[in-house]
Amino acid sequence: MDLIEERIRQRSSVREASFGGQKQSWNYRSEIVGKLGLDNKHRNIWIAYSIIIVFGFTAFVYVKSNVVLSRKEEMEQREKIRRELKLMGADRKVVGVVDSH
Repeated sequence: MDLIEERIRQRSSVREASFGGQKQSWNYRSEIVGKLGLDNKHRNIWIAYSIIIVFGFTAFVYVKSNVVLSRKEEMEQREKIRRELKLMGADRKVVGVVDSH
């Protein structure tokens, strides 16, 4: 815990350098950026990219699952028709489901 407290004290301490007898206060660039929030726009861009990626992935999964389910239903309908017509061998391949749209 002492190490954390020491780092906090070091961050809050004022850094001073002496140039030609004149004292100059200074900070690290990362401290200024963090204090003034200069990296917020950059962070917001990454958040927007993340949201777009998540939305795109969920849309892909939704569409893909609907396609797979509809193909499975069509296959079950064809099999039902084949069983009803008692088709065997090469005759089984002539049956297909046609939409009535």
